Amino acid sequence: MSTHATARWVTLLAGLLTLVAAGCAYQLGPTNQQVSGAQSMTIEPFPNETLQPGLTDIVNSAVRRQVQRDGTFHLDTRGNGDIVVTGRILRYGRLPLGSRRDDVITPQDYDVGITAKVRALRGGQVVYEGEVVGRALVASTVNLNVSERENIPVAAENLARNLVSAIANGSW
Repeated sequence: MSTHATARWVTLLAGLLTLVAAGCAYQLGPTNQQVSGAQSMTIEPFPNETLQPGLTDIVNSAVRRQVQRDGTFHLDTRGNGDIVVTGRILRYGRLPLGSRRDDVITPQDYDVGITAKVRALRGGQVVYEGEVVGRALVASTVNLNVSERENIPVAAENLARNLVSAIANGSW
């Protein structure tokens, strides 16, 4: 066998070994030994208990999209799901992060957060109960209100990802 052919085999073997090693840490599908899409989930609308208008629609849409994107559960829109998720949006807030060098009073960036109290039931048994938070970083611009409004869906998507992950990876 020539040196060139041996080098090709070594490269091929190293590449194959790298792929196998990289795939060992990744698990395809649900991580809680469930069959993907075997159980359905109904998402009830989350009432908004904050002063920020429009959060109910934004959060509910984000949660529904995340259930479909995640694939662990099948989204049931008729109210007959195996798991029924209810909740309420408790808090919406904007926290300053850091300040400008030339003006220590004016924040440079903000952290926008949405908090929801959520409960998931399967056959009357509590599968998950707790507060779920979604956050987004808002860069301070000339029009902070527009920047904040544009990042509310980002915080809602983050909340939805955390919620679906908590239910899918639960110990039930």
